[in-house]
Amino acid sequence: MAVEPAAAQSTDSSTTEAAIWGLNNNLIYVAVPITVLVEGILIYTVWKFRKSDEAQPTQENRRLEITWTVATAIILLFVGVASYQVLGNPYVSASSQAELDGGAPEEIEVYGQKYNWQFVYRNVSVDDASATDVTLSNVTITGTSVQNTTGEGIEVTGGTVTSASGGALDSATLVNGTVTGAENQTGNDVTFQDVTVTGAAVEGASIDDATVDTTTTMVMPAEQNVRMNVTARDWLHAFHVPGLGLKTDALPGQSNYITTKATETGEYQLYCAEYCGTGHSGMLGSVDVVEDSEYDDWLASQWFSAQE
Repeated sequence: MAVEPAAAQSTDSSTTEAAIWGLNNNLIYVAVPITVLVEGILIYTVWKFRKSDEAQPTQENRRLEITWTVATAIILLFVGVASYQVLGNPYVSASSQAELDGGAPEEIEVYGQKYNWQFVYRNVSVDDASATDVTLSNVTITGTSVQNTTGEGIEVTGGTVTSASGGALDSATLVNGTVTGAENQTGNDVTFQDVTVTGAAVEGASIDDATVDTTTTMVMPAEQNVRMNVTARDWLHAFHVPGLGLKTDALPGQSNYITTKATETGEYQLYCAEYCGTGHSGMLGSVDVVEDSEYDDWLASQWFSAQE
């Protein structure tokens, strides 16, 4: 009961935080009784010998010496085994050789720079993506069926829409958009080269091999392994999300990896934990943990917004 207030600080919002707080709590349960015992013996000794005029040498007691030596060895062994298990956890140590449960992790690149955070998602794939009022610049549309629907509006069905800025839409339907940079065409197996699509509604598209980047806010899926490649573009920073138990240095020219699995959705505060200059105190951000379906929708919306 005495250690419960400290133990209650754990929220287990990620596998990383759960492992770290689990070790902390186990050490507290051991440390508190030892502290009470040692302090009790100290107080008893001071009280018992408070009237002694001169310190007297103690008599040898081998049984007592053997007892405290063995007890100390057992305590150190417990601490060592408990710590080793946590340090060998792949959600705590990047060098761990243990396999992750739940499949390959989602990869996110994290860049610290004066004075904000940038996050890059590569090789993004999203199925059944939809959006409205979409603008796609400098795109190539191949192997599609085109039908004029209203005025300048067209309906592009099937085929592939390839973006010059990375990523492609497969089997997409662009409804009531306007294609500029080439004459509107109708028919099957139509190709548009380096055109701009404006005002289109996208339905049932598959986004393949896309790149998404954001600043300040990192979004990650819940109940899914996430691996972060943390580095810096200029000088030393430190990536720290205490609510998820995440912390590592961001060094220019060097990658530090963190792997975690968030178990609770919500917004978590991101700090730079290494003094990096005059803008250090304002180098803040957030990590939004969302459901898997919401994560795919967010990736799709970010990609569509970047095409304008």
